[in-house]
Amino acid sequence: MIDIHCHVLPGVDDGSSGMEESIDMAKLYIENGINKVIATPHFIEGTDSTTFDKNKVVLKNLRNTLKNERIDLEVYLGNEIYITPNTLKHIKEKKAATLNETRYVLVEMPMFDVPMYMENIIYELCLKGYIPIIAHPERNAKIQENPNILYSFIMGGALAQLNLPSLEGIYGEKSKITGELLLNHNMIHFTGTDAHSPRVRSPKIKKSLEILKTIVDNETFEKITSLNGEALIQDKIISVGEPIKYEEKKNFFSIIKSKINIF
Repeated sequence: MIDIHCHVLPGVDDGSSGMEESIDMAKLYIENGINKVIATPHFIEGTDSTTFDKNKVVLKNLRNTLKNERIDLEVYLGNEIYITPNTLKHIKEKKAATLNETRYVLVEMPMFDVPMYMENIIYELCLKGYIPIIAHPERNAKIQENPNILYSFIMGGALAQLNLPSLEGIYGEKSKITGELLLNHNMIHFTGTDAHSPRVRSPKIKKSLEILKTIVDNETFEKITSLNGEALIQDKIISVGEPIKYEEKKNFFSIIKSKINIF
């Protein structure tokens, strides 16, 4: 498996606090069947986010330590970019990094909202040859209310990444249900751990993978856990199927509720 979203780089954000924690996380990755990860430290405009150059130095140190410890985990570099109207500018100025210096860009929305400029940013990125990947959409409150928000973004050229622990209910029941729904509607193209430490929010995702196998077929499972991630690392175009628009199923109680709201 390939993890395209994690915070294993030591001492650069709210993830691993130091090299020892990063090594412990690396061991857990191997134990859980993950042999390639993209470190995606936060890039947040207006904060003291570490620079791309500094992150490259930290990555080199991590790789050397992994080699010395004989831990066969390949680590690449990117950012989880908190979306703003200046996202494209930050990428072009190499303040914010794409994933493994490819065309793919991991972007994060606020948890409780969808910015009004989101569609414009997706359009701008695609126009300049980048492919935005929306991090953990199942955790976004607006998408939980209306999954077709993500449908529109995908139709506009974006892809999406699911946090595997969402399927275990780690982030709450709404994230779990929404994650399952997005999977069933072909709106998820990558998986990730979003791991931050060896303990809380860790790379222990064996249970999550077992749950995933009950939701999608074997071909989809291989694509979203491995094949698409491999193509991403190599900067290849990823072929994905059409998303399925969500149509809410009306039952007796929802009909009654809608009639009550009219009055």
